[in-house]
Amino acid sequence: MLKLQLTRDGAYDDEYLELPATPADVGEVMSQLDETSSDVASTRIYGTISDVWNIGRYLKRADVNDPDQLKKLNRIAEIVNTLDREQCLVFEGALDAESVNNLDDVIAIGERLEDYILVPEITTDRELGVCLVESGAKPFSESVRPYLDYGKIGAEYYADHGGAYISCGYVLRKDSADQALLDFTQPHPAQEFGGMNMA
Repeated sequence: MLKLQLTRDGAYDDEYLELPATPADVGEVMSQLDETSSDVASTRIYGTISDVWNIGRYLKRADVNDPDQLKKLNRIAEIVNTLDREQCLVFEGALDAESVNNLDDVIAIGERLEDYILVPEITTDRELGVCLVESGAKPFSESVRPYLDYGKIGAEYYADHGGAYISCGYVLRKDSADQALLDFTQPHPAQEFGGMNMA
């Protein structure tokens, strides 16, 4: 779901436009905004409601009066509407991890979500450091682990590999992640017993 909270002329009266929207949908919302102000050029995206919580940051500068930008906003909504909860989280992290300058960048990221991984429950440098050591991405012997500065290990990895922390994990590009970290994020099938032939 993606809804734009629109305002005009800085007024507190706002209207919501659910995307993807037809020209008729846009016209209806614009006519409601006309009651606040006739200055159509002052129409702004004030906020968003979306399953991708931070997406509003990347849409605020869009001009809903521009047909090309509205088409791109509709495409973004189409992408968001196909995502499950985990993909929404990956999209959120990928937006923060990448350099986003315009709506085309948002679309490009949304269309390549399979290029990113979500490492769940890793939201700080320290948690990342612990994960890297435990997964074997940064191997250390058991004897030195109590003395490790996990925050520094995580911070160095973050600086070298990029990505972004979100509320429930760490998102980064797959091609930037170590294999041990990729393996750590994959579901592990239950080990099957009883298949051994005892002759």
